[in-house]
This record gives sequence, C-alpha cells and structure tokens, in this order.
Amino acid sequence: MMRNIRNAAAAVVLGLLLSCCYTSASAESRLAGSFHDPDLYLFVNDEHVLLSAGLARVLQPLRREWSEPVFLPDPVEDGTAIGYSTVAFDRQMNELKLWYLNYTDWRLRLAASKDHGKTWIRRGQAITLPGNWGIDNASVVAVGPGVDPWFAGARFVGIAYFNRPPEGFPSGNYAMRSMDGERFEIQLPPVLPEKGDRSSITYDEVAGRYSFFTRPFSQAIPGMPWGFDIRLRLVRMWTGEDLVHWMDRGVVLRHDDDDPEDVQIYGAQVFRYGKGFLAFLEILHQAIERMDTQLAWSADGLKWERVGGRRPMLPMGGEGAWDSHFVVPTLNAPIPNGDRLLVPYLGGSTKHGSGKSHKKAIGLASIRRDGWVSLEAGRGTEGVLLTNPVPLTEPMRLDLNVNAFSGYVAVDVLTPEGAPVEGYTGESSRVEKVDAVRHRVAWGDRRTVQPIRSGACLLRFKMKQGSLFSFRWSKAGSD
Repeated sequence: MMRNIRNAAAAVVLGLLLSCCYTSASAESRLAGSFHDPDLYLFVNDEHVLLSAGLARVLQPLRREWSEPVFLPDPVEDGTAIGYSTVAFDRQMNELKLWYLNYTDWRLRLAASKDHGKTWIRRGQAITLPGNWGIDNASVVAVGPGVDPWFAGARFVGIAYFNRPPEGFPSGNYAMRSMDGERFEIQLPPVLPEKGDRSSITYDEVAGRYSFFTRPFSQAIPGMPWGFDIRLRLVRMWTGEDLVHWMDRGVVLRHDDDDPEDVQIYGAQVFRYGKGFLAFLEILHQAIERMDTQLAWSADGLKWERVGGRRPMLPMGGEGAWDSHFVVPTLNAPIPNGDRLLVPYLGGSTKHGSGKSHKKAIGLASIRRDGWVSLEAGRGTEGVLLTNPVPLTEPMRLDLNVNAFSGYVAVDVLTPEGAPVEGYTGESSRVEKVDAVRHRVAWGDRRTVQPIRSGACLLRFKMKQGSLFSFRWSKAGSD
C-alpha cells in the first residue's frame, strides 16, 4: 500500500493536489538502451513517493507468450526433462543461445534460436567431459575486462556446479570459458569448492565485477512438522573481478517471519535495473514440493526487499498444465525485444524431488519494458501522486511509461514548497488515448522543463482509469 500523509507539512501540500482541467498531448515511444538507468524511477517501493491518494500499487505478473512449451526434452538425449538452463544473446551470430542440462547424463547441451526464443535448434553437447563427470547447474554471462588471463579472448564465461566432480577434485563450482561462443572448457580446480548446488552468476557492468549467488551447503533441521528433515536454503553472495578470486559477502536473502513456515529461497537471479537491482527469487514451497517465482529489489545489491507483497510474479500453471508444479526463469537477465522483455523459464508438472522422473521443459514469458509494478487509478476518485524532490538544475524532460487509453494522466511541476511552476501545470499536459512504454510529456508546446532557483522540484501526477508503470526524468538532449 502507498503511504499516507506522513506529517503536517505534507498535509498542507495535499491541498494543492485537488484541481485542474486538461488538454491532450501527442505520443512518442522509444526504449532506453540499458537496464541500468539512473534516470528511471520505478514504483517497486515508496522510495520516490512523498505522498499519494486514490492509487493502488500492483505487481505485474509475467505474461505467458504461449500456453505450451517452446523447447521440449528429446526422449533419447534428455529423457523426460530439461534441467536447469541459461540463455544469452550472441551478438556475433544474432541469435539466442540456450545452454541446458538434463537428468540422464548430467551433460551441458546447446540450442539456438533466431526468432526471439519461439523455436530452437539443437546444437549438441556444449562440454566434452571424460568419465563419470556430471554437471547439475550452469550459469553463463558475458566477459568483463578484469578477468584472469585464462579467460582472455573468451566470448562467454560462466560457473558450473559439478555434482560428479573430476577424480581427485571436490564437488563445487568450477569456472568455465567458451572461445567459440558455443562450447565450454572447465578450469581446474574449482573456484568455489564445497559450495551450494543451485547457483547463478551476473556481471555488473557499472561496478565492473561479477556477483555469484548460491546457498550454503544443506543443513538438516530435525523435528519439522512434515515428518522429514528440511534443508536450509538461503542466498549467499560472493563478488570478484577475475572469476577466480572471490570475496564472501555473506547471506543477502533469506526467508523470514512474513513467509509461510515451509518456504525456502531456492535460488536468485540478480540483474541491474534502473537505479538498483532486481532479482527473480525461486520460492520453494517445501510442504507441497512446488516452486514459483517472486520479485525482489535492492538499491545496493546487498540489502533486499520483496516486491508486491510476495505474490508470485510467475505463478504456477493450472491443474494439468505442463508447468503446474514448477516455474522459474532461466539463469539470466530478461532479454529486450521491442517494448517488452522476454523471460524464458523452466516449467514442470512434477514435484521438486522427482529426480529422473521429472517432466520439465522451457516456456517463454514476457513483461512490459520498465513495467514491473504499476500505480493504478480507477474511475471514481482521481488518483494523485506527489514525488519526492527530483533535480532541476538544468533543462529536463519527462517520459512516462503509462496506459491511459481509457482514462487520463496529467503532470504538474511544483516547487519544493508545493507552489506551481509557471507554464508547467497539468491543465496543459493531459495525456489521453495513450498506451506507451515511453511517452514524452508536453505542457502545451513545451517539452523541456527549465531550471528553477531551488534546483529541485516535485512532480504531481493526477490520473483516472490509468496505469502508471514508471517515469524517466532526464537531462534535455541526453537522448
């Protein structure tokens, strides 16, 4: 829920929120070039909200692109289940690569797609492993500039967990490289021995380092009410620049008193977004052995909060569906595709502990670009949002990610004291019949907000029958 008025001063400002008439403005829409965007304001929490009235915050669930899987197991090679998988875009080949495991021989295999993940062509094994070696989990990322010389010239790098390690070496997480963008070599010995078997890796292009997320080794807790020992699953984080030397940052995500007592956080896929980080959290409901996905947010990558009241953003399918028991995104950030972000996911219709009897495949979901959470206004009372101060030391522009097709949204620019800034009132900025990921706001013929003496301003949004997903407040000419 959005916060109510927080103090008497805010109550005075609220009186400014109540009147205006509007005219329409034309629509423009285009996408930012990177998920990291310090000018992007999301509504995952109240960080940017001074006060609001008549608005509801809604977590936007992922949209399934098809009701059936886009990639099924091959009965000969894979048995009945695709195992844990990761997807990356290969710019050189202009295609998506899918590296996946199975439960028959624990080998890493490759498939590729030229049509944004709708259809996939198998490319065979992606690692040549001697003897009885076996991989349970693998995560692939791009190559950063500070990697160890062993990775120099590689097109992709990653981390693989060996549940059947090379003779003389421990189980654990081993670094790997791909020189041709398809097949991998394993580095010995493991870079993180005796660590958890459900892991992911991400490269932070802003900090210039890798983050590795896994869980501590399993710990049995006797006396649980379901008649069996429960495994303690938490998310622990390591960081490093060269993929060889890692710093333990401790547990960064755990279940708490707001979770049902059988919930465990099975894994996390973290990626930069806007001013901070988002994460897909794999939520294991241990009592029924089913798994779905929640969303989490962090400003710094270390301290996390759940988004949307812990409702699943990727719910399990209905009874009898191919993904009725198990839905988790593949181990990668979302993939841009026009105004949407593609989210390949692993789905299944068998319980978590089914082993070689699993039935799993790859599905494809998506979400509106920058549309993770919306503020919703109905047709009754006009919804009003007042932001915390935003900078105005130089000319700025405002872009909205909004659906006001059957309603309207308008924006006033106010001084930090709540007084209207002349020439930038909602009366001249009303947006109607617009459903756009990026709509440039205009106040009459003004598309640029000029600086004011205070060097900061408040933005006041008024809305009916509309959804405001996010906004972008950026320097004029920066795009």
